[in-house]
Amino acid sequence: MPDESLKTEMIRLLPKLRSFALRLCRNPDQADDLVQTTCERAIRSLDQFDPATRLDSWMFRILQNLYLNSLRDSANRSRLFDLAMMDFEESYDGAKAAASSLELKKVQSFIGQLDEDNRQVLLKIAVEGRSYKDVAEELGVPIGTVTSRLARARLKLREWLETKSTEQEDKLRNAPGGVG
Repeated sequence: MPDESLKTEMIRLLPKLRSFALRLCRNPDQADDLVQTTCERAIRSLDQFDPATRLDSWMFRILQNLYLNSLRDSANRSRLFDLAMMDFEESYDGAKAAASSLELKKVQSFIGQLDEDNRQVLLKIAVEGRSYKDVAEELGVPIGTVTSRLARARLKLREWLETKSTEQEDKLRNAPGGVG
């Protein structure tokens, strides 16, 4: 457990850490998660902290490394997702496959519009089939954060699909000879 002066100094650094994280991420939710993860990592790694160094420099370095790691992870996931989509698209033919491919591209495009943190969790759990615990450990966040990010992503996807379904029903109703 850190001594009181170290705890006090860490608490004083929170606004500066959040400001730095916000400049890196440009997303308030992601910045908050990054600061939280940074603090958790710092507390877990206090035995590695050299009192001869400045606490703020050490914590800013932890935050920056966590951010850079998340960017690399995201780029790798995106590349693997694109490769998987290419394999999927090449394995089917015909009108049904073309329609499915178009639909898949629309869903993929929508998923690409999600906040990065929500998209990461959705892809890791829904596409890769990973466990909440594994995703939480990999991202360095609590399981509750993973759960809430996944819930937000699923809710946005559900809303998008419902809007899309309503638009298609309206097209059918308004088409010549349509229902209604």
